[in-house]
Amino acid sequence: MKENGLPPVQIKANRGGFVLVPDPVAPFQTVMAYVTQRLSESYHFLKRSKMTLDLRQRPFRADEVQTLQQLLKEKGEIDLAEVWLGNDVNQLLHWASQQLGVGLTLEATQEVQPAPVIVRMTCRSGVRIESEADCIILGDVNPGAEVLAAGDIIVFGRLRGIAHAGSRGDRTARIWAMSIEPSQIRIADLVAVSPRESAKRHGRFEMAEIHGEAIQVSTVQ
Repeated sequence: MKENGLPPVQIKANRGGFVLVPDPVAPFQTVMAYVTQRLSESYHFLKRSKMTLDLRQRPFRADEVQTLQQLLKEKGEIDLAEVWLGNDVNQLLHWASQQLGVGLTLEATQEVQPAPVIVRMTCRSGVRIESEADCIILGDVNPGAEVLAAGDIIVFGRLRGIAHAGSRGDRTARIWAMSIEPSQIRIADLVAVSPRESAKRHGRFEMAEIHGEAIQVSTVQ
């Protein structure tokens, strides 16, 4: 417990499960020790729940997020379903770019920009994800699920639901996925349904973007 009476990480309940809110200055090892203690003390209350990690005030490195995720899974059978980010997301974007195999850049501007949304779960039917910036899905987007982003949509899995990139009119936005076979994709004001039905090539990403007045899907080598 810190001198101000607050723990190194707060655990708050919300509609979808629980939210972990680390103290802005608490060392990572202190946060991990406290979470381990709470998982032991409240195992039956917390087990098999879904957790959201709120990093808007206390950024973690990508490897720290993975370490915490492993702890939650091993000690409480808890899924880390979502990460809320502040402005400093370079480490997490670097981690995502390594898995994707292409560079991801967050351009610096003088104005405070909305942070990308990173969701670590498969989006099942009925799920709707919205982002005021880019959206990164670490899982599939199943039929009946919907993802909307003002920027790019990057899916580390199969895209078979609805995806709308550039939802505020940005025609330069793109949609990336291991396999693009959606019920519908949109980029800005353009719509495409099942853009192609050719055989998918294992291990390669696909990208949808606007060419002229149409959405085209290509394979990323």
